[in-house]
Amino acid sequence: MKLSDKATAHILVKANTNSEWDNCEFAIIHLSEEWKQEQAKRLALVKPLEGNHYFCSMNYYDTAVDFYCTGENENPNIQELLNGKEWVFVELDEQEQEAFTVPENRLDCYRLILRANGTGYYTAYGKHTSEEFWTDEFLLTQLIA
Repeated sequence: MKLSDKATAHILVKANTNSEWDNCEFAIIHLSEEWKQEQAKRLALVKPLEGNHYFCSMNYYDTAVDFYCTGENENPNIQELLNGKEWVFVELDEQEQEAFTVPENRLDCYRLILRANGTGYYTAYGKHTSEEFWTDEFLLTQLIA
């Protein structure tokens, strides 16, 4: 996985879980052109609700994310890659992503949660455990520009 200063088709974002026995340290979000167009439509729906203190968020089923654990020797080193940022563009080889360690839970019910301020985050749940997995928040307006 290589960091990129230019926009790529993937971002790396920190992730976590509430599981007592499973692990999750990062996620890869896939940014296709269709994904960007869909997010622009969704953001247009929530934008009028900005400033409404009773509005929390909108949830969309969305599977453009994969959750992972760091492997042996903390590889990849997520803290070093993110270097204090919320997310970073990365370049991936298809074989490289297949080599990442996935959580032991079989994940289901992937959702993208959008807020009126343009931020969002992904969640997923263990199919048989209902344990939650989530990414850190990211600003969608930066990704769809």
